[in-house]
Amino acid sequence: MNGSKMNVVHKGTAVEVADEDKRLYEILKKLPSPETSMRLSRSQKKWWVWFGVEFISTKEFSKLDLIHLQKASFWMDARCQAIKAINSKGYDGGLVQTFQSKATNVSGHVSIVEKADKHLDEVSSHFGLSILDRGKLKVSDPVDDNQLSLFEQMQQALQG
Repeated sequence: MNGSKMNVVHKGTAVEVADEDKRLYEILKKLPSPETSMRLSRSQKKWWVWFGVEFISTKEFSKLDLIHLQKASFWMDARCQAIKAINSKGYDGGLVQTFQSKATNVSGHVSIVEKADKHLDEVSSHFGLSILDRGKLKVSDPVDDNQLSLFEQMQQALQG
């Protein structure tokens, strides 16, 4: 990289990359297959495609983001497996585990769903997949310095 820093400017709809750095930040136009070193199961590969199509559609997805796609694939599959176990076992055993002492606690399956939701929220936030996340990523228009704020207008009206 010769000590150069990647010059990326985030705009409201896309990412602009300086010409000299285009080779470093190549936007993916189609979804690559997961690398074998990622060790995804068959069901995780299904989620790879499901999320990948959405990520590619943002037109801001690079090869460096494939790790986030792997994370989303893994946790969505884990979430689905945990929900399947919860549904098959029902309330007692699926949602709640009861010990010999009659003490209860949420089951490990519920913990997996909660953990998966946390990780999936992080991926969603990274890519702006939810309405809330897209709102956070929006770039506001610059404020005209010559324009008075509503507070300043009220002050002038009261003084004048």
